[in-house]
Amino acid sequence: MNGHASRRGSRLAPGTLRFAFDGRDYLARAGDTAASALLANGVRAMGRSVKYRRIRGLIAAGPEEPNALLTVGIRPAIIPNVAAPQLVLRDGLILRSQNRWPTLRYDLASLLQVGGGFFSAGFQYKTFMWPSWKTYESMIRALAGLGEAPGACDLPPVAVEHISCDVLIGGAGPAGLAAARAAARAGARVVVCEREPVCGGELEFESATIDGAPAAHWVDATLTELRARDVRLLRQSAIVGGSDGLLIAHSEPDGLPGANTVYRIRPTAFVMAGGAVERPIAFIDNDLPGVMLLGAGERYLARFGVRVGSELVLFANHDRVYAAAARFLAAGVRVHAIIDPRSEREIDAAADCPGRARAELVRAGVVCLPGHAVIRAQGARGGVRAALVAPLGAPDAVRSLTCDALLVSGGWTPAIHAGLQDGGLPAGSSDISASAAVDRSGWRQLAGAANDELELAAVLAQGHRAGERAARLAGASAPAGPVPRGSGDPAPRLVPFWRSPAARGAEKRQFVDFQNDVTVADLRQALDEGFVDIEHVKRYTTLGVGTEQGRTGSLLGAAIVAEIQGLDVSGVGTSRLRPPYQPVTLRSLAGHRVGHALRVTRRTPLNEWHAAHGGRLESMGLWMRPRYYAANGGDAFTAGITEAARVRTRGGIADGSTLGKIEVAGPDAPAFLDRMYLTKASTIKVGRGKYMINLREDGMVLDDGIVLRLEEHRFLATTSSGHAQHLLSHFEHYRDTEWADRRVIVADVTEAWAVIVVAGPDSRDTLQSVLGAEWRDSLERLAHMEFAHRCWRERDLRVLRASFSGELAFELHCRPGIALPLWQALVDSGLAPYGLEAVDILRVEKGYLAGFEMNGQTTPHDLGLSGLVKAGGRCVGSELLDRPAFHEPARPRLVGLRAADGRARFLPGAQLTLPDDPVHACGFVTSAVYSPALGQWIGLALAARAFAADGSLLVARDPLRAGNTAVRIVPPVHFDPGAERIKA
Repeated sequence: MNGHASRRGSRLAPGTLRFAFDGRDYLARAGDTAASALLANGVRAMGRSVKYRRIRGLIAAGPEEPNALLTVGIRPAIIPNVAAPQLVLRDGLILRSQNRWPTLRYDLASLLQVGGGFFSAGFQYKTFMWPSWKTYESMIRALAGLGEAPGACDLPPVAVEHISCDVLIGGAGPAGLAAARAAARAGARVVVCEREPVCGGELEFESATIDGAPAAHWVDATLTELRARDVRLLRQSAIVGGSDGLLIAHSEPDGLPGANTVYRIRPTAFVMAGGAVERPIAFIDNDLPGVMLLGAGERYLARFGVRVGSELVLFANHDRVYAAAARFLAAGVRVHAIIDPRSEREIDAAADCPGRARAELVRAGVVCLPGHAVIRAQGARGGVRAALVAPLGAPDAVRSLTCDALLVSGGWTPAIHAGLQDGGLPAGSSDISASAAVDRSGWRQLAGAANDELELAAVLAQGHRAGERAARLAGASAPAGPVPRGSGDPAPRLVPFWRSPAARGAEKRQFVDFQNDVTVADLRQALDEGFVDIEHVKRYTTLGVGTEQGRTGSLLGAAIVAEIQGLDVSGVGTSRLRPPYQPVTLRSLAGHRVGHALRVTRRTPLNEWHAAHGGRLESMGLWMRPRYYAANGGDAFTAGITEAARVRTRGGIADGSTLGKIEVAGPDAPAFLDRMYLTKASTIKVGRGKYMINLREDGMVLDDGIVLRLEEHRFLATTSSGHAQHLLSHFEHYRDTEWADRRVIVADVTEAWAVIVVAGPDSRDTLQSVLGAEWRDSLERLAHMEFAHRCWRERDLRVLRASFSGELAFELHCRPGIALPLWQALVDSGLAPYGLEAVDILRVEKGYLAGFEMNGQTTPHDLGLSGLVKAGGRCVGSELLDRPAFHEPARPRLVGLRAADGRARFLPGAQLTLPDDPVHACGFVTSAVYSPALGQWIGLALAARAFAADGSLLVARDPLRAGNTAVRIVPPVHFDPGAERIKA
């Protein structure tokens, strides 16, 4: 057991915490993972395998861990299959091992080991046929799978973020950091995704110097520079898949679902620097608790101060094992022996540094056995107790070496998943007996261990060059700076060694895939039964189909298949890795839009300001918009009246960013818009706008808005917030059908521009003060429906003089990046914000249209827009406006309403009837508000033309809400009918 107080590790923090595992309480250090804490408490057994239910312990120190998968929490809202090395502990966390009943030590299903021969590869295809599958189904389903399925889910919604960048770096080890620094120095916009919470990769424990300083100092300095250059670093975020130029990164902080984020990243260039995954060697009983990967042992020691054993035997086929042994000795861990299957000649060939290291280890009492292999691990459920080793030339001459941890390394498999999932092909490597992705597209590059390079100096140089090339591909041209120079562990000089000698009968205990209990005997059987292609072998034996996706066993299995057939590994190949490469909770993949989140929520650039300053946000047409501000009243009615009155007397500002904005460009754009709108867009002069309406094919009004002519062949059409997507689809339909061979482009730019409405008598003076002297003359000269385009704070700003309130008003179309400072400057100048409640009051006072009036059942004639019909040309739907039915006395007409007594209230939706006929409706109220300017309730309505003469008396019948109110028909424009205020 490791003492908690005495442990020193790079990821430990002050303080202790408690957690429970399988019903027993344990202590841990702050920063510990479940794996490190259990190891520190002397717990070795952490789970059982899927098929044989063999007891298993830790193998790895990352998400590739196949054995130590835990269930977190209490039923029903449990979280299964959480990798212990990734799970950072929290105080009070409850953990449970999996694949066992009733306990981990005494598991009834472990009796399946007795029938090991019966459950060999492909047994599911050849058994359970008599008397029928139904006889065995319930038992098989109970045993199948990994952890227990949760009965409920209390996880919060997963955040989804879309990112566009010049260069994406996958991994923040030495290669990734060198690439990110080079790309950032060259001027590229860089995003770095790092799976771990700490950057540096193997520099966390490797003895190394870079540019003359300790590696840790170089990592800190590089991260500081990257922050200064606005490089975005996404820690604990792994790239799990991608296609068609889109990369998907998944963030799961502290290894536990709850605050997950899915990043959809679209880079111009991508550098894959995700390192490599260490793989085991197959020998008898290599799955005993205490048999671990060499790199895992080093990581637990460096990160958490956990000694995975008090007496180690190291088994590896490369020079790195000697550097690792020296580090273990320096930390006070006894290394009994190093078993190296390479011959003395292979080890000594051109290896001055490893040769000296080996000699020093021998002087320290370490037994070094070249040309030997571990034949078998000895032990029981408590873990490994000894390693049986023998010379490869005489495998029967076995000797026993006592140990309580056997650390193994058979080489490294590059993390090339992101390259294989988007068209890349694996290519063999002679350097570390692995495979790397050969890209079909030049925008992806490999660097570092992911590209078969493990020597630090070469890793840094390769990363730097990859980052510089990626930046150049993205168009960045600044100097990338010098290549960092480093010195660390020697090159591995690996000699392929995949499995130790064993009798045929013992091959069923040489494990290749630990999670699915795939053995060398299973691979041999697959070949004997005709499954030659590695993809067929994978499916027949279930090699690499578990949560670790073959990271530790896939290449090892392929190499053993090749060895059995007498082929080279490249002749067999490796199975294709499929996304997600790292386990991802189903909550992150599906169910983002359920319940209240079924509809997309859209937010303006000013959303946070509204929320922070008392704006009462409500969902309207998918957008979150402030209905009113709490400082102006305790409810929408009171606050709306206050805000509307203030706009009339002085002024105010409103967030109009939700307006739909569609750019139409091309030589045929004027003719296209003439076809889309009732009046002609081709007659609009550059620098001016025009109020226009669209018709549906049946002649009904679809929407209204302002069309601006930005250039001769470039227009901006604004739409109402609720009809933006509908109108975009309307435009795109006609562009792709009737106008498919014409030169016109339609683009949705709604979110490319924020809109701030400045309205009221003081609006012009305030704008002149806020925007500065360079805007003064333009604002003074702007006539109604004219606009000016300049810059504010070096960003585009377009000011349109237009009004939806009837006051002197301006629409400020600005880039989202300056929306907040511009809004704040206007607030600081004395203009207070107003919400949708006030917008509706101001609109109704002026008789302006909204969706209540343009409800899909009204024509331009119904809405008092006959003048536009006479002035218009031939457009979509115009041919049907002359239908006789559209001119019958029963057709509605837009009218204004006021209470007959000047005081009574009436509400939208009330049915209009004649005073002496309470049964038959002749119209209905579309909008109704209390007007602070007029001091009474006013409204708009659609009434049958036969009864819609000004001055006519009707009754607004609303028995469930406001009762019956006598109303008088008046013109729709209630306030300032001469439009004197808008002309000010």
